[in-house]
Amino acid sequence: MKLTRRLLLSLALTGATTAGLTHSHAETVDWAAQAEKDAKEDRSSNPYDGIKPNSMVCDTTLRELPDGSWVLFILAGGDTEPSPLNYTGISRSTDQGKTWTPLEAFNVGFPREGDTMGQGPTEVLVRGNRTTLYFSTHAKHWSTNWHSWFIHSDDGCKTWSKPEPLPGRLALRTFIRPSIITKDGRIMLPFQHYIGPEAEQEKPPLERAFTNPRNGVLISSDGGKTWSEHGNIRLTEDDKYFGWAEPSIVELSDNRIAMVIRGDKLGGVLYYAESKDGGKTWPDFATKTDIPNPGSKASLFSLGGDTVAMLHNPNPKHRSPLALWISFDGLKTWPYQRILVPESSDGPKGRINYPDGFVSKDKQWLHFAYDDNRHRAVHYSAKLPPLK
Repeated sequence: MKLTRRLLLSLALTGATTAGLTHSHAETVDWAAQAEKDAKEDRSSNPYDGIKPNSMVCDTTLRELPDGSWVLFILAGGDTEPSPLNYTGISRSTDQGKTWTPLEAFNVGFPREGDTMGQGPTEVLVRGNRTTLYFSTHAKHWSTNWHSWFIHSDDGCKTWSKPEPLPGRLALRTFIRPSIITKDGRIMLPFQHYIGPEAEQEKPPLERAFTNPRNGVLISSDGGKTWSEHGNIRLTEDDKYFGWAEPSIVELSDNRIAMVIRGDKLGGVLYYAESKDGGKTWPDFATKTDIPNPGSKASLFSLGGDTVAMLHNPNPKHRSPLALWISFDGLKTWPYQRILVPESSDGPKGRINYPDGFVSKDKQWLHFAYDDNRHRAVHYSAKLPPLK
């Protein structure tokens, strides 16, 4: 399934019409002018800048808590990732990102030693008054004793439950990625899981070669009490392939769930899979899109119906710039495109990574955080165009 025409980076601020809008609307919208107007209202801040030998910033996850305050979780510690020095860091803002508390080490419930020495967050789900942190631990590297867990807070991230493992096979070698709440109230968590080569399936999971990523979703219809696993999506038939898949999902009209997947060393584009029955069944293989991507996380955000925003690096070879694209027809075309961050604050060789956040309740803003060249956590509030 082709999602967009191949677009040159030099044209990243130009507009086009889309079949998802009425003909009269498509003819009258000047997307380039709208993008320039929106850009004037953007704002940003720097919650944290690491200093060597403890400078790491990765997996920036920004969320709004029930009281309206913001919380930012990051993978911090050391200068590389993965590393036994990695830990989960937390910072807070009570003024919508204008100021931030100093980054603190967050206690996930395990000691930072032995089999749980390395630690890092992958998703923060806020639903009602409950906040759930999904995180992983390892003994030295993700290839050594990688386990995945979750904990709950019902008081605004002040106190937390004891860690519980992810269900079934996903308790090992799994990252949970940004969740959605479907229109019918189900919780849906995308996952990436590594099963190893087919010839090693008789071995215990942690003894297999660290290859063969599979993607899918966990679904709960009872508020997270019970879960069912759906999908076993591959990017390639090569069972020795390794890549950080980092799937992102969004709900479309007609009970469809769309998923984009990072495809490291697989052509410099994103991959796509779709469930037509609300996430219950998925194709065996994802398909190539024409959306340029260097092998980096892309994040989808629902703006209602088939209108979807995406944060990503529209460059097949390098993790910059960072762009906001919007589709009005369920990821088929992307008429609204603008560059948010042209390059890292460290210069053109620096990388801009892991954008993740949330859409404001009034759908005027996309608030998110990203890591600037693995040492700076940046908050960015992008003004969204009128959606009616």
